[in-house]
Amino acid sequence: MTPMLLRICSVVLLLIAGMQQAYSTEALALKEGNGLPNLSDRPPIQDKNIDVFVDFLYWYTSEAIDWAFTVPTVQKPELTTYKTVSFDWAPGFRVGLGYNMFHDQWDTQASYTWFQSKATDHVSGNVDSAFFAARISLVQPFDSGKVRLDLHYNMFDWDLGRRFLVSKYLSIRPLIGVKAGWINQTIRTTWEKKNVPLIGLLTASEDLKNNFRGGGPKGGVHGKWIFGCVDRHQFSLVGNFEAAYMWGHWTIRDEFTDILNTQTFTKVRDRNFGSLMFQGVMGLGWDFNFDRKRSHYSLKVCYEIQDWLNQVQLFTNTSGGQNNDLILQGLTVDLRFDF
Repeated sequence: MTPMLLRICSVVLLLIAGMQQAYSTEALALKEGNGLPNLSDRPPIQDKNIDVFVDFLYWYTSEAIDWAFTVPTVQKPELTTYKTVSFDWAPGFRVGLGYNMFHDQWDTQASYTWFQSKATDHVSGNVDSAFFAARISLVQPFDSGKVRLDLHYNMFDWDLGRRFLVSKYLSIRPLIGVKAGWINQTIRTTWEKKNVPLIGLLTASEDLKNNFRGGGPKGGVHGKWIFGCVDRHQFSLVGNFEAAYMWGHWTIRDEFTDILNTQTFTKVRDRNFGSLMFQGVMGLGWDFNFDRKRSHYSLKVCYEIQDWLNQVQLFTNTSGGQNNDLILQGLTVDLRFDF
């Protein structure tokens, strides 16, 4: 056998040996990971675990709704000012239950979110209601007005996902699921007009509602990057993004009544169309395994924002039909226990 042929055979044998070693290493890794190419970030002993979680919410609501405007006068014919509602910060909560599956190391989560907020405002001068029912009553302008808006948010979520390691310290959790619930908004305005002939003080009120309910599919991805470990404690940066496309149904009503028993209504047909929402979360996390890694605590302090597109469908006499977004944002503190 020539020296050249011996060299070629040696190279081929080395390549075969290297391939066998790589295959053995990969097979061992798959065996240790229950046959999975992308290992889960949770300890194997936590398979078939149940987890419960509670979130404390402290959110601020943003919504562009003009409820009143000043009427130009002879002294100031060019000046018209619009009044927009401004919400207060308000608390809420989210509770949920989950299960870590043995099969393929998937997990499932179900949760309910409750949040309520209100906005109040007042105005005086030569003013008018920005909503249509008061406009056609022919008793405006008024001398003063007040408004109160109440928002009730109730939402259910279910998802199925799998968290796996991208690197030693980075994991992601793609998910699919369903979101469904309702968002009810009621607006009440009260008005006063002084020195009305034969009456004196004329009072009036206007009641509106913009009620939404819907449901549909959602998807997203959750991420976690561990930047520090001390004994059994882990500290991380977390970030989530989700989107849902829901079938939506809106019920819209507007009714005006004054002391003269004048009643005017604005009836809008119930609306049915798609509702798109986006949710983003970013913050810091702490994790702690105990009981020989059979159980797990976690705490996350995050900023959360939800953008509900085209949520406000009211009809106004200033700009017609509305398609304004509802934005909820603020602090979310998540406490979770796996056992």
